[in-house]
Amino acid sequence: MQGTEITRQFDEHGPIYVYDDGPYRYMSFGSGGEQSRIDRSRPDYPVYQYLQVMLLGLLYQPAPQQALMLGLGGGSLVHALLSYSANLEITVAELRQQVLNTATEYFQLPDTPRLTITISDAMEYLCQQNSTYDLIFTDLFSDTGMQHQQLQKEYLEQCYRLLSDQGVLVLNLWDEGHGYHPRANQQLSDLFGDNWLCCTVDSGNLIAFGFKGGKPESNPRALLNGAKKLEKRLGFPARKLLNRIRES
Repeated sequence: MQGTEITRQFDEHGPIYVYDDGPYRYMSFGSGGEQSRIDRSRPDYPVYQYLQVMLLGLLYQPAPQQALMLGLGGGSLVHALLSYSANLEITVAELRQQVLNTATEYFQLPDTPRLTITISDAMEYLCQQNSTYDLIFTDLFSDTGMQHQQLQKEYLEQCYRLLSDQGVLVLNLWDEGHGYHPRANQQLSDLFGDNWLCCTVDSGNLIAFGFKGGKPESNPRALLNGAKKLEKRLGFPARKLLNRIRES
């Protein structure tokens, strides 16, 4: 791995490494690449392009009150969402206590009453909940890649159940740069009909957006003002990324 190793931790799921690479700090679960990265001088800036695209979900739900994240990593998405809105409350389900400990100690995870983190398997957590969320972000990856749980029928149905009437489900998928994921296409079409969109990412990720209340206007011109707001709040090129969003 690149950079200087800062620490390594272990639990029953394997190692957790933390490295510094210039102004950046990143987390890795082994030899499979990075799991999370922050700019230590501005941790609310979403460094990865796939995170920037996930945050485009805010264009379709611009004033969320409640968000659920499945998978914490180093907390990069938490930083960005808390910075975006002072009115947003975030709930996180993270499988590994040691990941939470590492994010807290080494990734400046915010200590705020607006953030609640539960140590739980994502599926078990979904099944136990009845609260609804304006945004649900699912980002379940291990050192070997995307967790296939994310595309299981029951998992997606539980996510759908917990969306508010106009809620948006945002999934970080892995398609190895093909720009198309047949299983995701089938599962999301079964659940959302044609009320979902997707967006390719240079790293090989594919971000999908599912809309419980029906597909919103997705013309880049209609989303321009929201994209400008994202750029002002979080500093990434939202308007440029808009052109990557396409119909499923």
